[in-house]
Amino acid sequence: MKAVVEVNVYKQKGRISPYIYGQYFEHLEDCIYPSVMDSLSPNSNEVGLRQDVIEAAKELSVPIIRWPGGCFADFYHWEDGIGPKEERPVRRNWHWGGLESNQFGTDEFLKWCEAVGADPYINFNLGTGTLDEALRWMDYCIGTEETTDVLRRKANGREAPYHVKHWGVGNETWGFWEAGQMDALTYSQKIRNWVEFIKKYQADSSILAVGSNGGLDPEWDAEVLKQAGTFIDYLTIHNYGFSVDRESGDEYYSVVFSPTYFKKQIEQMISTIEDYEKTLSSDHYVKISMDEWNIRHFIEDENGRYHLNRKSPRNIQDAIFAAGILNTMIQLSPRVGMANYVFLVNGNGVMNVNEEGVVKTPLYYVFQQYGRWMNGVSLETSIDSPTRIAPTPQLIDPYYKREYTEEVVSYIDTAASLNDDGSIVISIINRHQDEEIDIELVIPNGLQPTEIWTLNHHDIYAANDFDNPENILPTIEKIEEKITSWKCPAHSLVLIKCEQE
Repeated sequence: MKAVVEVNVYKQKGRISPYIYGQYFEHLEDCIYPSVMDSLSPNSNEVGLRQDVIEAAKELSVPIIRWPGGCFADFYHWEDGIGPKEERPVRRNWHWGGLESNQFGTDEFLKWCEAVGADPYINFNLGTGTLDEALRWMDYCIGTEETTDVLRRKANGREAPYHVKHWGVGNETWGFWEAGQMDALTYSQKIRNWVEFIKKYQADSSILAVGSNGGLDPEWDAEVLKQAGTFIDYLTIHNYGFSVDRESGDEYYSVVFSPTYFKKQIEQMISTIEDYEKTLSSDHYVKISMDEWNIRHFIEDENGRYHLNRKSPRNIQDAIFAAGILNTMIQLSPRVGMANYVFLVNGNGVMNVNEEGVVKTPLYYVFQQYGRWMNGVSLETSIDSPTRIAPTPQLIDPYYKREYTEEVVSYIDTAASLNDDGSIVISIINRHQDEEIDIELVIPNGLQPTEIWTLNHHDIYAANDFDNPENILPTIEKIEEKITSWKCPAHSLVLIKCEQE
């Protein structure tokens, strides 16, 4: 099989935001305790944060991380998570079950971000919280005048204000499962009121507003933009893929082609935003944040019911899916300006952590390499490739029902970045399950492939685990002679760096 990939350096789409490689924390199962915080672990520092996890996140170069959720955020009261740890209240985790010790709170999160070098993105409690509570949380984090909340921060050991700019107002507020569910008009008017005071306190704050379910309700999005569009910086969208069969391989194409359909959903939201912006006399620009996304693994029981399995490790099939999502966000740059993968640690995470150490999943290497190489200006690419009909994504979770029309798509998916050093990096995904594809590269004159990074394994369900943590490792090959083509293995991701000859 053969394909042609052409990169057009004269068709530049816009700057690729490093935030699209962002990550996510939420308080459920073992996603915080004892994987991020464990005061009893020999791997933890003086405040109980797992130092080995911090080091792995630094190596990953996590650009931004969202906390405390998610659904958990709309029950979270920040004052429960500050001050002496022995005095912090234990609460029920009303959404995810179990008990919340509040040992990982605001100071722990922000110190974690500083240690890693990640920007924090804090989600306010809109569901059961108040505007006053949110503003006082901001004051605790970034305040300089000696208010009671700033003095509390100083008494808790932090003299200087933290650097927090990104604030989310609400989470999936349209959902019946969400604390404080509202209709579009009610939410829009409430966020308009909240943001008035948030911006008054921090003029350069970056505000994320709740977009519709999967971007499929333009009326919701239009209402939020109508009421508060000039005050917000991002409209959020949540997208999840689904996997249930990890034996036969029959679901492979429905999984790896899911980003094709997600792209259409994002494009629909972009269309709504662009229609809104046409009504403005200013040049205010609203970006999209896909601040929850993942490929969820389900288990089918004997009664034909599906149950979410957060402990299932990430595999090669998942890595192909994730690369497709990253390509989509690069292709839609700069309109897509942020994303947060669910989760960084455990819970189908980029890293798996137990009491003994950290395992880097294939997704770790995908995020790491994209962050290193795909960080410039998005370029237009064209593909002449074998095609097939992409099966529609599996729909297992009843909360995320969709209607899809099957699409004819290329086996090859690409994105390209013109980097500040003049190099061009081309991402090539071969989504064919069984066949390698010969790729002919058409790149600007004077450029030559110099390095080729590949992530691949013969088994689409291969994963890294605690028994075999390096079962899947990427390879990188230096290219000495001039080449114009490359063999792309079946179900693989290849990044090709091209530099001046």
